[in-house]
Formats: sequence, structure tokens, C-alpha cells
Amino acid sequence: MNWATGRVLAIVTAFTFLPASELHAQQIWKWSGQIGAASEGVSKDVAETAGRGQLRGAVEAAYGPVFLGASLRNLHEGPDVDSQQEYVLGTRGKLAGFDLSFSGGYKIKGNAPSGFDANFVEFEGTIARTLSSGTTLRLTDVYTADAPGPARRDNFLEFGVAQVIDKHWSVSGAVAARTITPKSDYTGMNIGVSYALRPKTSIDLRYYDTNQHDFGNDFKSRLVVAVTQGF
Repeated sequence: MNWATGRVLAIVTAFTFLPASELHAQQIWKWSGQIGAASEGVSKDVAETAGRGQLRGAVEAAYGPVFLGASLRNLHEGPDVDSQQEYVLGTRGKLAGFDLSFSGGYKIKGNAPSGFDANFVEFEGTIARTLSSGTTLRLTDVYTADAPGPARRDNFLEFGVAQVIDKHWSVSGAVAARTITPKSDYTGMNIGVSYALRPKTSIDLRYYDTNQHDFGNDFKSRLVVAVTQGF
């Protein structure tokens, strides 16, 4: 069992011991979603729309600690891949003051050329804690054993910090390490500020960079503005 799988299993085990009151409280379906637009699409600190804008939409249905989700966004990866669909099943809850979540997602690269490995499963686990000062500390691990394209194992480990300033303003940042087989590892970072225009409407200005500019333009620094509307 590799180190990434061990962390995933640890998160799953933690949910096994959640108190019954957490697991069974208010068992009704709750629906939510969001739509968003960004000056450029970025995933795991790397550009995914080659300097073009991005539109995305997502919906989620939660029943107690279990949630189902679906999302769609445009991409520009090479001459063909133009979108990505995601279908997610997961669980979330609290344990000893920590917010825990774990999910598995089936993801599809749209309009992929013949022979391209466009379908893959990705697992994500997060542990977070919000302090009385309004500071949130977060550790997220994203892992797949069969990444799209020529890659195979892909693990993205990120530590993030967010600070609420007031009812409108917040700042956040994160550092991450990504390990990919065949080897094309890099470290990344982002830092930005968000402003809540309305309770479910926000605008975010964020700077991204990696330590591997030699990998190509997608790995170079960039400034991205994004607007999100929840419902």
C-alpha cells in the first residue's frame, strides 16, 4: 500500500467512527449548485485553458453525510480536448472539531482523440479546522492510479490557509506538491483575495505559480479573476 492510499484509507476509517448523531441528523435531501466564469481555467496550480476564459457549472445533492455531485467545465488541452465532466460520490462530517470529507469522482475528458485515455477515477480527501479567529487550516490529497493521457499515478497534496477579514473580505493561499508517474513532478502555490458581493455571489483575484516553468506556458505564473454565483 503506497503512502497516498494510506492517507485515503485513514480518512475513510475516521468516518467509520463518526458519532451516530452526526451520521443520522436531519436526513433530508439538500440541493445546491454554482455557476462561474474565470479569465482563465486553472487546476492544481496549472492552466487548463491555454490563456482562454473558462465557464463552469456544478450541482450537488446531499443526504445527511452523503453527497452526489456533477460538474462541467470547458478546457483547451492540445488541439482536441475541450471539456471535462465530473460525477462525484462522497461523504463529509465532523470529528473532534475537524471537518472531514472524502469522495471518489469519475471524470471524462470531452472530444479526446482516438487512443487517448480520457476516462479516469480520482479520489479526494480533506481535513480542515476553523479556529475562533476565523482562520481555516486545510490539508487536501487528490489521488488517481490511472491519470488521463500518458500519465499513470498522480498525487496532489495541498496545504491551505484562509482568513476571514469581515463579512465581505477574505484572503487565502496554498502550497502544493504534485507527483506524477512517468515523472513530471512540480510544486505549486496560489494566493488571493475574495470579496462577497452578495451572500452567494463572490469575486476572486488569485495569483498562481509553479517551480517548473520549463514544462511549458501552462506552468508559468498567472493572475486570474473569477466570479461565482451559488444557488
